[in-house]
Amino acid sequence: MHFSVSPKEDAVSPVIGTILLVALTVVLVGIIGAVLMGFGMAEPAPILGISIGQQGNIITVTHLNGAELPAGTYTILVDGVDKTTEFGGTVDFGPGITLSWDSGTEAVGTVSVVYTSDKGVSTLLAEKTIGKAGSGGGGFEDKYTIIHRVNWQTFLDDVNASSGGLSLGHGIVYVDNGEYWVSINNQYMLKADAATDPSIQEYVDRYSDNRLIEIDLSKKIYNSSDMNPADFSDPWKSAPYPTIGSLYEYSGALYMDVITISNQWNPSRNPDTAEWVKIAYIK
Repeated sequence: MHFSVSPKEDAVSPVIGTILLVALTVVLVGIIGAVLMGFGMAEPAPILGISIGQQGNIITVTHLNGAELPAGTYTILVDGVDKTTEFGGTVDFGPGITLSWDSGTEAVGTVSVVYTSDKGVSTLLAEKTIGKAGSGGGGFEDKYTIIHRVNWQTFLDDVNASSGGLSLGHGIVYVDNGEYWVSINNQYMLKADAATDPSIQEYVDRYSDNRLIEIDLSKKIYNSSDMNPADFSDPWKSAPYPTIGSLYEYSGALYMDVITISNQWNPSRNPDTAEWVKIAYIK
């Protein structure tokens, strides 16, 4: 007996095969997706702009633009330590919001902002080296309140953002990696110098004009016991006499000898002259 197959029946097998292939593809895509998610490949981090800055002891983190970060999804780290709560980071962090922390006498090296997705994947959103020295353990800022204090890295950033350079000023205390330096004679830093990201020591080594003088508390600090405070015309009582960079405590303030040319070995006993610059108050 002979059976014949119609053309309609011939088409059934290919159609079934195609359906099975599509179904298998869908299943495989689902399995692969689940595996990749299992390896932490979650949704991408939000796109936004964040600025980290410093004003004296105040460290700021500002949301410039882009996606809002819900509270709990971001962490603010200072040298790897979670400081989110100290910054007031228990709020939704959106454009225009600035979070700040008064670091007081704590050292601040690097500040970082990290986003963590709901899958537990962390992404670094912003990071900046502040370089603020701590003053614990008998440091300079434990004893004195600086009148004009500027972080060196912040100053370099400002010079790099300028058209050609900026003045160092006179009597400003610059802080760099735990060191304190006083600017004198209003010297000028070129943008080309700042572009090399030098430490203060590297920068002053390029010049020989004493534009920045390091504060050294290990040396003698002069005070009224070294002179007759009732008569500034009297000489200092005994050697060694102050020289450029010498510190002088008088009437609740700290001064630095800034004589670079004349009378270098015999500055006036009167701190209210151009031979001295007031840099801090005694605590």
